[in-house]
Amino acid sequence: MLNRIANRFLANSFSKIMFEYTDVNWEDIDTEHVGIYIHVPFCEQLCAFCPFHKVVYRKELKDLYLKAIEKEIHQRGVTGEVEWVYIGGGTPNLLKPSEIGRILGALRRHVDLASIGMEGNPLQFTSEYLQAIQELGVEKLSTGVESLKPDTLQHVNRAKADEAHIQSLVNHAKDLGFTVNVDLMVGLPKQSSDDFLYDVDSVGKINPQQITTYPFMEIPGVRVAPEMSSRRMFDLIEAADNILSGHGYFRENVWVFSKTKKIYDSARDELVIDYLGFGAAAFSKVGGLQRVNPPLPLYLDMLQNGKVQAFQTTVDEKSEHWRRFAHELYNLDLDAEIIQKLPRSIKFVLSLLRFAGNVKENHVTEKGRFFVHDLTKTVVESLPFPVNNPKAVLNYEEYEHRLDTTQALLLKGEPNNEFAESPRTQQLLGDSSQPSKC
Repeated sequence: MLNRIANRFLANSFSKIMFEYTDVNWEDIDTEHVGIYIHVPFCEQLCAFCPFHKVVYRKELKDLYLKAIEKEIHQRGVTGEVEWVYIGGGTPNLLKPSEIGRILGALRRHVDLASIGMEGNPLQFTSEYLQAIQELGVEKLSTGVESLKPDTLQHVNRAKADEAHIQSLVNHAKDLGFTVNVDLMVGLPKQSSDDFLYDVDSVGKINPQQITTYPFMEIPGVRVAPEMSSRRMFDLIEAADNILSGHGYFRENVWVFSKTKKIYDSARDELVIDYLGFGAAAFSKVGGLQRVNPPLPLYLDMLQNGKVQAFQTTVDEKSEHWRRFAHELYNLDLDAEIIQKLPRSIKFVLSLLRFAGNVKENHVTEKGRFFVHDLTKTVVESLPFPVNNPKAVLNYEEYEHRLDTTQALLLKGEPNNEFAESPRTQQLLGDSSQPSKC
């Protein structure tokens, strides 16, 4: 009952957030402590479970994108102390190390960088690649294994990395000083309970410093449906806790199991710190504003023509309070000072959680972990992604017209348009979905 009430409140709160696609001014935004997210939207094949903005990799398009993202970094600039940098996607390690270096170099002309993390497909992380990005200052890796079962991966259009390759990757990365996270998903199509628990045990034996067990998320843009309930996914994550504790892992939060305090968990950081996103469809949240860059065709056109446009909304104070509360619950421990500053409505929910035995003092109990799992899943699934979402954009028809016009010009190969390609442009740019992770 309590789960349903909290989830309904969250879903209703986030559904009221509306963006406008408009000209924006970055000069009026100052940052003191900030995270930075870089989105790389390229993939060799498009996984059916992934909701994030992506296109099929082509070298010509990648070269244009690198020029555009460097221009965006210099055009917008960054100020303040950088708390973390995440390079996500897509598949960031489809870029060469030298190209990752170009992006980091552009950022370093403005600020000092700290805690640089990078995601990637395990198949593209070779020994030579790891050595090169380590020299660039990357210190955290997250690799999406998702499942070890070939039938499951084939059903969601993802290439399989065998256990021997993952073991070699983890060993070499650890030898170089990286903190390594391996992602596993539960609730994928054609994935049984035994399949998931086998994956957990196998990766636990491989021994990365961190293992993240994500439940399947039902987000617009995902092209397959889960075959398990949220409750069943949670029960299997609880079973994973028992397995991984036997391999020496402790539970860092509701979905992350670790052997280190150097956690790679961008989802947690995004809830509580201002951050700037660079690249197509990247999120930014600074002060009272949330902005989302346009998708790839408009992003390239915007940078080529010197425009500064984005989806923009004013951050809803009630939603921010709930995000903060969700963050505290997600960690399974509540900071008393933060809780004291939250409004009475959330304190009332907390009192109900304590009364029901979900929270004891400021610690989430074993009983309460399902509430936290389901609440966190609802937060992620309820976030209003404006790209390709008419319900989240006030002037969606105007935005859609701009997008269609830009794609048509690209297809015609208009003169003086450095981003015009061949008729393949429709294939290159047309298969996008939701914004990037930040």
